[in-house]
Amino acid sequence: MAAGSTRTPRAIKRAPIHEQILVQLRQDIIRNRWKPGERLPEPELCEEFGVSRTPMRDALKLLEAEGLIELRPHVGAVVTQPGLPDLEEKMHVLSALEQAAASLLAAQRPARVIAQLRRLHREMVTAAKKEDMALYYQLNDDFHRAIVEGSGNKTLAQIHENIMWHVFRARHMANEHEHFDSSAAGHHEAIVSAIAAGRIEDAELAVRSHLNDVSKVMTRSRKGKVAA
Repeated sequence: MAAGSTRTPRAIKRAPIHEQILVQLRQDIIRNRWKPGERLPEPELCEEFGVSRTPMRDALKLLEAEGLIELRPHVGAVVTQPGLPDLEEKMHVLSALEQAAASLLAAQRPARVIAQLRRLHREMVTAAKKEDMALYYQLNDDFHRAIVEGSGNKTLAQIHENIMWHVFRARHMANEHEHFDSSAAGHHEAIVSAIAAGRIEDAELAVRSHLNDVSKVMTRSRKGKVAA
């Protein structure tokens, strides 16, 4: 950490410094603070986090490995542009993973996870009615993550985490151009109901149908950008 730095707006604790920087930078890219083609201002980021250039560069190398940025000679870190074919491939994989997770969860029906899903769904409905997009999509991310982690399959959860950043990033980009549907939370009701009732095939179908709708929105947004 940079000696004598007085600017510490973001707490850096416990985990290695570069890993904590990685988490926040990744979220900033996903939520479009840094847009495709934009260069990350390394000196300003070092000051913002109160760290030296070494942990910052370690974090940037990991972001490049994840495909969220490209480190260019004499330029620095530049945010990548997600292409339509790559996005469609990732959505297919994500859908398969979440269908598998929903199937496992419906077969096991752990009370704690089902209660968590019901709570998140209720909060999503409330956020949607208030048209609080930021809160709604945060709850949405938590909802899908709860299904995957609740399945108890650690390998599945790890693969899901590695791919979801790109999908969630594209979804956040699409949200900037798509009208927010206040009934969106209702799409998750079928998922919760099927899992809670132990209806495995219905749970898979509900997840597949929902993510197909999400994929159509993101694809439409990407095609619109290309056409423009």
